[in-house]
Amino acid sequence: MLKRLFYKSRRFYDDDFDWESYTADSYERRLRGDVEPLYKAISDEGDLSFDAVTGQVSVRGEALHPNVQLILETIGQLAPESVHEVGCGGGDHVAHAARLYPGIRVTGGDRGHTQLSLALSRHPKLAGRIGVQDITMPFSHQWPRADLVYSQAVIMHIHTAVSHFVALANMVRQARDHVLLVENVQCHNFVADLRALAAGGHLDWEQVHLYRVRGSTGAQGILLSRRELDRPVLASDAELRRDERVSPRRLKRSDEDSARALTGWRKAWPKGPEGGTE
Repeated sequence: MLKRLFYKSRRFYDDDFDWESYTADSYERRLRGDVEPLYKAISDEGDLSFDAVTGQVSVRGEALHPNVQLILETIGQLAPESVHEVGCGGGDHVAHAARLYPGIRVTGGDRGHTQLSLALSRHPKLAGRIGVQDITMPFSHQWPRADLVYSQAVIMHIHTAVSHFVALANMVRQARDHVLLVENVQCHNFVADLRALAAGGHLDWEQVHLYRVRGSTGAQGILLSRRELDRPVLASDAELRRDERVSPRRLKRSDEDSARALTGWRKAWPKGPEGGTE
């Protein structure tokens, strides 16, 4: 109990999970206990269809999780030639996308070997599509490039040092045209962080446009685009949180996370209160 209280009161946090033991400790249990009883996790031929007119995905049988519905609908609306998932976990999202859009090259990466083993046990056809990737490492030219790169409940869990800033910059560099973030918006100031990264020259695109996207079943996300789109422009984190029940503790932590980063290049430091340099 004392350890938990100390952790909650500390200034800086570690990541939410030990990524090496995440599957063994909780992920598979949560998947089978919380997701599968309510939502379709494995789709068969003909279970999913996309209507290009409405931009919506229809599902036969059980419903998809709203986050997955949003991801699949965004893929269909943008019609990329290739898609990559950062933090693919048990592989369900990659498998859904590959099943629904057979003409799109779909790949996924995860830093946990146990996650990838679970993915292949659940979806054997993902062999050759998924691989080990630590998105918080310096950018690797071995990572598969894709027109659209997305994450679902991944970057929200990263708090160590400035790792989530590195992850965001890497996702933009890995993507040719679009990045989709489907995350808990209370865990980081994603809009402010992305604008700071862009202003500081940390994002690989000449221009970065931010849009708010919604799925047909209610989930919302942040869409980054290299070019202007006819979509609702996203102005602030407050706009994303308007419909959320906010957590003061999480927002305090997100403020502290964002405050750690120094972006861009400063040729001269401002003078401190004693006349020296900071």
